[in-house]
Amino acid sequence: MMSNQFEYFATPAAFTTWLFAEMAHQGMPIVGRLFEPCVGDGAIVRAAAHNEWVTNDLDPRWPADHHFDAAGPWPLDTVDWTVTNPPFTLALKIIDRALVYSRVGVAMHLRASIHEVLKTGVRRRWMGDHLPTGILWLPRFAYQRSPTTGKGTTDSMCACWVVFLKDHPRQFISYAPESLIDALDVQTATYRRSIDAIMAGRG
Repeated sequence: MMSNQFEYFATPAAFTTWLFAEMAHQGMPIVGRLFEPCVGDGAIVRAAAHNEWVTNDLDPRWPADHHFDAAGPWPLDTVDWTVTNPPFTLALKIIDRALVYSRVGVAMHLRASIHEVLKTGVRRRWMGDHLPTGILWLPRFAYQRSPTTGKGTTDSMCACWVVFLKDHPRQFISYAPESLIDALDVQTATYRRSIDAIMAGRG
């Protein structure tokens, strides 16, 4: 089993494909020099089919261009976009960094609870001070297997892409189309086999 030191929830390909397609549809295409600061096994990079990526992951076991802490200073030049599925516990710190280093925008795959206003701590007001440009709502999905039952039920959650664009005042909300849900159903078995192989080989 992979060390709990690093959170790992691979992004289903259908989620990334829809993000890029929907942003193009909205007239805000994700193009240029892209940065994936929490690349993991490269699921987002592969699904995006975009050829100008810079990658990073704190976990040195993952192949990446860099291995620095994305929640701290980024030792790289400005990029056009940052697109990632960050560890939820560090998400706001990583978004803060991404907003500094990204010339055009930031897209983060996050648990829906990121929008919950907490009574204490940074989430008491963070989202109110950093209003997203877009929210792309995704269907509930189980990212990991239960260690006791073996079923794909662990951390089954509703998630969304949260998009921040600089110098773009129009806000939008999009909901996953049926085509995404159908694609996710088709891809789930392959996703499970891939995750099983990765987890078994990275003890």
